[in-house]
Amino acid sequence: MRQTSFRRPQLSKAAIIFPASFWMAMIINAINLGLVFYASNHFQATPTQIGILYGVYNLCYMLACLLFKKVLQRVQPQSCVIIATCGLLIGLVGIYLSPSLGPAFFFQAICGLSTALFWPPLMGWLTEGYEGSRLGRITGLYNLCWSSGAIIGPLLAGHLGAGDSARPLRYCIAAYALLLAFLWFGNRRQDNAPSVKLPPGTRPATPAAPPATAATPGHGTTMRYPCWLGGLCAWATAGMVLNIYPIFAKTGLGLTEPAIGTLLFVRALAMTSAMSMMGFVKHWHFNFTQLIGGHLLLALAVLGLGISKDMTINMTLLATCGILAGHAYSNSMFHGVSGCPDRTFRMAIHEVVLATGAVIGSVLSGQIYQHLGSATLFVCTALFMLPAIAGDIIWRRTQKH
Repeated sequence: MRQTSFRRPQLSKAAIIFPASFWMAMIINAINLGLVFYASNHFQATPTQIGILYGVYNLCYMLACLLFKKVLQRVQPQSCVIIATCGLLIGLVGIYLSPSLGPAFFFQAICGLSTALFWPPLMGWLTEGYEGSRLGRITGLYNLCWSSGAIIGPLLAGHLGAGDSARPLRYCIAAYALLLAFLWFGNRRQDNAPSVKLPPGTRPATPAAPPATAATPGHGTTMRYPCWLGGLCAWATAGMVLNIYPIFAKTGLGLTEPAIGTLLFVRALAMTSAMSMMGFVKHWHFNFTQLIGGHLLLALAVLGLGISKDMTINMTLLATCGILAGHAYSNSMFHGVSGCPDRTFRMAIHEVVLATGAVIGSVLSGQIYQHLGSATLFVCTALFMLPAIAGDIIWRRTQKH
């Protein structure tokens, strides 16, 4: 008599990565807005202190991405993301229970360190084995997932924070616990079989360098350098938009928390749409014109935010900022890993670049707004894009020669 063994259904890596990226991005973006209101009401924090609070998070994230290189190479990404989620849960609980701003800085640092064990391993794990248009499609789907979470996060935080600034943090603590349970379950059920089966005795081929590359073979395209610089500068503007603009909108424009959440929801929706579309078209790959054009338009959109007092115009300008932030992100991510076999480390560089920009943007914009006012804030934030534009021009000239 034949015996049949029951085998539990296995999950592909995409079935774990896509939902996890959505859920994590939703939580982080809900915290980003919720913590602004919580720190302002619970700790009576100034704009400068709020900017530094987010600067601590991004600085620790940036340093950890660099210092954890050996850890990321030795520990499986499945284990890294579980450890990261535990650290983020502990850090957020610590912030919620902190009696003053001092301990909150410490727990915010824990959150930043923990995040470095989540995004780079997740992205390196996802992009392994993909090149060219297939790489563009898989990163497009990934960007659609995490940015969809980024859309919902501010909207939830804005509505949950109305009347009780601590409520968004409580909901995010519960959301972290649910994510941790999902990752633990997914790790036990993951299908570890290779995505592509090769004939016996053969080895995977080294990815070919993209056509626009002038770099050492196997290292990818030199276009990654202006794309990384553009990502840094774009995330510096995002540091102002996400962390300081809500304060300006509340005190300078007289908007409520739900209205501010709606504005940031529109920005995130526009960013998601841009990244999704870029994942399914390829004419922008290794295209210089689209790169410098996006950087110029982002500077102009930020300037417009400082001029307009109309809600509809501000919503349009924030949507434009979202589209161009997604444009800069996609360029940094795609050109950073294209043609390079060490995906996890390149993704770590990509995340370091963005975190550096976020540190610069949140800290400087908080100082500028508190001491020099809103007009100077938006002019200086637009000037954040000047290094990116200069870097584009310099790179273009080196390619011609």
